[in-house]
Amino acid sequence: MAYASALGADAARHGGSTPLLGTLENKMRIGIIGPNFTPHLDPKELNERKAKLSLLAKDLAVSGFEILLTPDQDSLLEFIGNEFIRNGGRKIYEIVPLDDDYENYLNTELGETISCDKWANQPAKFNEECDVMFCVGYGGMVIAEIGFSGYFNPKTVYIIKDFISAELPKEIEPRLNIEYVGLEDIKEILKGLE
Repeated sequence: MAYASALGADAARHGGSTPLLGTLENKMRIGIIGPNFTPHLDPKELNERKAKLSLLAKDLAVSGFEILLTPDQDSLLEFIGNEFIRNGGRKIYEIVPLDDDYENYLNTELGETISCDKWANQPAKFNEECDVMFCVGYGGMVIAEIGFSGYFNPKTVYIIKDFISAELPKEIEPRLNIEYVGLEDIKEILKGLE
Protein backbone atom coordinates (compact mmCIF):
# COMPACT_ATOMS: atom_id res chain seq x y z
CA MET A 1 0.00 0.00 0.00
CA ALA A 2 1.40 3.38 -1.00
CA TYR A 3 0.46 4.97 2.30
CA ALA A 4 1.73 2.20 4.59
CA SER A 5 4.52 4.23 6.22
CA ALA A 6 2.26 7.20 6.86
CA LEU A 7 -0.50 5.00 8.22
CA GLY A 8 1.97 3.18 10.46
CA ALA A 9 3.05 6.50 11.98
CA ASP A 10 -0.59 7.38 12.64
CA ALA A 11 -1.22 3.93 14.15
CA ALA A 12 1.74 4.32 16.52
CA ARG A 13 -0.03 7.26 18.18
CA HIS A 14 -2.96 4.95 18.91
CA GLY A 15 -1.05 2.24 20.79
CA GLY A 16 0.24 0.38 17.75
CA SER A 17 -3.06 -0.03 15.95
CA THR A 18 -5.48 2.40 14.47
CA PRO A 19 -8.89 2.69 16.14
CA LEU A 20 -11.83 0.71 14.79
CA LEU A 21 -14.27 2.67 12.67
CA GLY A 22 -17.58 3.37 14.34
CA THR A 23 -16.57 2.31 17.83
CA LEU A 24 -16.13 4.38 20.95
CA GLU A 25 -12.38 3.88 20.56
CA ASN A 26 -12.45 5.77 17.24
CA LYS A 27 -11.21 9.11 18.55
CA MET A 28 -9.17 9.98 15.46
CA ARG A 29 -9.59 13.58 14.36
CA ILE A 30 -8.81 14.70 10.86
CA GLY A 31 -7.65 18.30 10.65
CA ILE A 32 -8.78 20.11 7.51
CA ILE A 33 -6.46 22.94 6.53
CA GLY A 34 -6.67 25.29 3.61
CA PRO A 35 -7.43 28.85 2.65
CA ASN A 36 -10.69 30.26 3.92
CA PHE A 37 -10.96 32.48 0.84
CA THR A 38 -9.66 32.19 -2.73
CA PRO A 39 -9.97 35.62 -4.38
CA HIS A 40 -7.77 34.44 -7.26
CA LEU A 41 -10.55 32.11 -8.47
CA ASP A 42 -13.23 33.36 -10.87
CA PRO A 43 -16.87 32.35 -10.14
CA LYS A 44 -16.70 29.24 -12.36
CA GLU A 45 -13.46 28.07 -10.71
CA LEU A 46 -14.93 28.74 -7.26
CA ASN A 47 -17.98 26.59 -8.06
CA GLU A 48 -15.68 23.81 -9.31
CA ARG A 49 -13.67 24.08 -6.09
CA LYS A 50 -16.84 23.86 -4.00
CA ALA A 51 -17.99 20.78 -5.93
CA LYS A 52 -14.68 19.05 -5.13
CA LEU A 53 -14.81 20.15 -1.49
CA SER A 54 -18.34 18.77 -1.28
CA LEU A 55 -17.06 15.36 -2.46
CA LEU A 56 -14.31 15.47 0.15
CA ALA A 57 -16.78 16.42 2.91
CA LYS A 58 -19.03 13.52 1.94
CA ASP A 59 -16.11 11.05 2.05
CA LEU A 60 -15.13 12.41 5.46
CA ALA A 61 -18.69 12.17 6.78
CA VAL A 62 -19.11 8.58 5.59
CA SER A 63 -15.78 7.59 7.19
CA GLY A 64 -17.13 8.14 10.70
CA PHE A 65 -14.10 10.19 11.75
CA GLU A 66 -14.30 13.53 13.52
CA ILE A 67 -12.92 16.63 11.83
CA LEU A 68 -11.14 19.72 13.10
CA LEU A 69 -11.44 23.19 11.50
CA THR A 70 -10.77 26.88 12.06
CA PRO A 71 -13.46 28.25 9.71
CA ASP A 72 -13.96 31.92 8.90
CA GLN A 73 -17.54 33.08 8.39
CA ASP A 74 -18.80 32.54 4.82
CA SER A 75 -15.60 30.73 3.89
CA LEU A 76 -14.55 27.54 2.12
CA LEU A 77 -13.69 25.87 5.43
CA GLU A 78 -17.16 26.76 6.71
CA PHE A 79 -18.54 25.27 3.47
CA ILE A 80 -16.69 22.00 4.17
CA GLY A 81 -18.07 21.94 7.72
CA ASN A 82 -21.63 22.49 6.53
CA GLU A 83 -21.27 19.80 3.85
CA PHE A 84 -19.81 17.42 6.44
CA ILE A 85 -22.86 18.00 8.67
CA ARG A 86 -25.28 17.74 5.72
CA ASN A 87 -23.82 14.34 4.87
CA GLY A 88 -24.22 13.02 8.43
CA GLY A 89 -20.69 13.72 9.68
CA ARG A 90 -19.95 12.51 13.19
CA LYS A 91 -18.50 15.54 14.98
CA ILE A 92 -16.70 18.81 14.29
CA TYR A 93 -14.23 20.49 16.61
CA GLU A 94 -13.12 24.08 16.07
CA ILE A 95 -9.87 25.67 17.21
CA VAL A 96 -10.78 29.18 18.39
CA PRO A 97 -8.66 31.91 20.03
CA LEU A 98 -11.14 32.67 22.83
CA ASP A 99 -8.80 35.24 24.44
CA ASP A 100 -8.46 37.19 21.19
CA ASP A 101 -10.73 38.88 18.66
CA TYR A 102 -12.48 36.00 16.88
CA GLU A 103 -16.18 36.92 16.88
CA ASN A 104 -15.90 39.06 13.74
CA TYR A 105 -14.05 36.36 11.82
CA LEU A 106 -14.88 32.78 12.76
CA ASN A 107 -18.03 30.71 12.54
CA THR A 108 -18.07 28.99 15.91
CA GLU A 109 -21.48 27.35 15.41
CA LEU A 110 -20.35 24.27 13.47
CA GLY A 111 -19.06 22.22 16.36
CA GLU A 112 -17.42 22.02 19.75
CA THR A 113 -14.95 24.81 20.53
CA ILE A 114 -11.40 24.10 21.67
CA SER A 115 -9.58 27.24 22.84
CA CYS A 116 -6.09 28.07 21.65
CA ASP A 117 -6.20 31.29 23.73
CA LYS A 118 -4.55 33.63 21.14
CA TRP A 119 -4.28 33.57 17.35
CA ALA A 120 -0.53 33.01 17.61
CA ASN A 121 -1.18 29.64 19.30
CA GLN A 122 -3.60 28.37 16.63
CA PRO A 123 -1.15 26.27 14.52
CA ALA A 124 0.31 24.48 17.55
CA LYS A 125 -3.08 23.78 19.15
CA PHE A 126 -4.51 22.64 15.81
CA ASN A 127 -1.68 20.13 15.48
CA GLU A 128 -2.05 19.02 19.08
CA GLU A 129 -5.74 18.22 18.54
CA CYS A 130 -5.63 16.26 15.27
CA ASP A 131 -4.06 12.96 14.27
CA VAL A 132 -3.71 13.53 10.52
CA MET A 133 -4.30 16.53 8.24
CA PHE A 134 -5.83 16.95 4.81
CA CYS A 135 -4.72 20.12 3.04
CA VAL A 136 -7.20 21.64 0.56
CA GLY A 137 -4.99 24.50 -0.64
CA TYR A 138 -2.32 26.87 0.53
CA GLY A 139 -2.52 30.07 2.53
CA GLY A 140 -0.38 31.93 5.05
CA MET A 141 -1.69 30.14 8.13
CA VAL A 142 -1.78 26.82 6.25
CA ILE A 143 2.00 26.93 5.86
CA ALA A 144 2.33 27.41 9.64
CA GLU A 145 -0.05 24.51 10.31
CA ILE A 146 1.93 22.26 7.98
CA GLY A 147 5.21 23.37 9.56
CA PHE A 148 4.01 22.60 13.08
CA SER A 149 2.90 19.11 11.95
CA GLY A 150 6.45 17.85 12.39
CA TYR A 151 6.78 18.99 15.99
CA PHE A 152 3.42 19.04 17.83
CA ASN A 153 1.89 15.58 17.75
CA PRO A 154 3.84 14.63 14.58
CA LYS A 155 1.53 13.45 11.83
CA THR A 156 1.02 12.87 8.14
CA VAL A 157 -0.19 15.79 6.06
CA TYR A 158 -2.03 14.69 2.93
CA ILE A 159 -1.88 17.57 0.46
CA ILE A 160 -4.64 17.11 -2.10
CA LYS A 161 -3.19 17.96 -5.50
CA ASP A 162 -6.62 18.97 -6.87
CA PHE A 163 -6.43 22.12 -4.71
CA ILE A 164 -2.82 23.30 -5.18
CA SER A 165 -0.83 24.90 -8.00
CA ALA A 166 2.52 23.35 -7.01
CA GLU A 167 4.19 21.12 -4.44
CA LEU A 168 6.00 22.69 -1.51
CA PRO A 169 9.72 23.44 -1.90
CA LYS A 170 11.84 20.34 -1.34
CA GLU A 171 13.79 22.12 1.42
CA ILE A 172 10.69 22.02 3.62
CA GLU A 173 9.76 18.39 3.18
CA PRO A 174 12.64 16.34 4.74
CA ARG A 175 11.49 17.14 8.29
CA LEU A 176 7.79 16.67 7.58
CA ASN A 177 5.64 13.68 6.70
CA ILE A 178 3.92 14.99 3.55
CA GLU A 179 2.05 12.88 1.01
CA TYR A 180 0.70 14.40 -2.23
CA VAL A 181 -2.54 12.65 -3.16
CA GLY A 182 -5.46 13.07 -5.50
CA LEU A 183 -9.07 13.51 -4.46
CA GLU A 184 -9.67 10.01 -5.87
CA ASP A 185 -7.25 8.60 -3.23
CA ILE A 186 -9.17 9.91 -0.20
CA LYS A 187 -11.48 6.93 0.29
CA GLU A 188 -8.53 4.52 0.30
CA ILE A 189 -6.63 6.71 2.76
CA LEU A 190 -9.65 6.93 5.07
CA LYS A 191 -10.09 3.14 4.97
CA GLY A 192 -6.42 2.78 5.89
CA LEU A 193 -6.94 4.98 8.94
CA GLU A 194 -9.70 2.75 10.34
